[in-house]
Amino acid sequence: MASFLAIETSTPACSVALMVDGAMTSRYSEEPRSHTRLVMAMVNELLSESNQTVQQLDAIGVTIGPGSFTGLRIGFATVQGLAFGGDVPVVASSTLEIMVATYLRKHCADQSDNESDHKVAAKIAAKIADKSESKSTQGNTIVAILDARMGEFNCGCYQVGAYGELEALTADQLLSAEQTVAFIEKHQPQMVIGEAGRLVEDNAEKVPCFTPVFPDAIDVLARTAAQHNKGLAQPIDSIELVYLRGTDAWQKRKRLRAL
Repeated sequence: MASFLAIETSTPACSVALMVDGAMTSRYSEEPRSHTRLVMAMVNELLSESNQTVQQLDAIGVTIGPGSFTGLRIGFATVQGLAFGGDVPVVASSTLEIMVATYLRKHCADQSDNESDHKVAAKIAAKIADKSESKSTQGNTIVAILDARMGEFNCGCYQVGAYGELEALTADQLLSAEQTVAFIEKHQPQMVIGEAGRLVEDNAEKVPCFTPVFPDAIDVLARTAAQHNKGLAQPIDSIELVYLRGTDAWQKRKRLRAL
């Protein structure tokens, strides 16, 4: 009986998902600055409801950035505690890649009115795993962006394969607003997703297609199971956060808030 836990706290959304023997449960909340209070309560609720212990988990999934400095540290510290305490390996994922997976599940998958997100996620994971027939999306590209504040954006570009699998066409990178618009124009994506602040409004002609999306632990969970099955889970002490911007900028912002 395989069991996986996933935690996502790198944006204003906080979410946790658990899969035990193919059955999925999750919690999701958009309460900025509440991740510390929410994340362990969500973990404990899901484990209790499923009669599962941390020691019984096969792997834990987490996004490691880019994203909010504080959010990333909260999620990673939570996973560190669970992984060390339960001796559980970890699968690390890019926040931007998970955003694309969340967008595909919520906006592009065939979903009947009475079908839950959990069932859709399971169907997509099954299609990727067994290469069963599905509507081809090969060649589609999606640009994911996250507002990094200070006039900058975390950006990535992903190609969507025939079965929903994702290939990074660029490394995740930190760009100015002007560079971000140029990045979008260069890659000519079918859709721009994520958190854009005023960027889309100020560049409506150059960024005509935008969908706001925050990453969801349900999609971290799907990737965690797939990577674990390939033998790619790692010890937690071999994983590091990806900030893109140096932590010195984060410390400066903390000091400014304190004044």
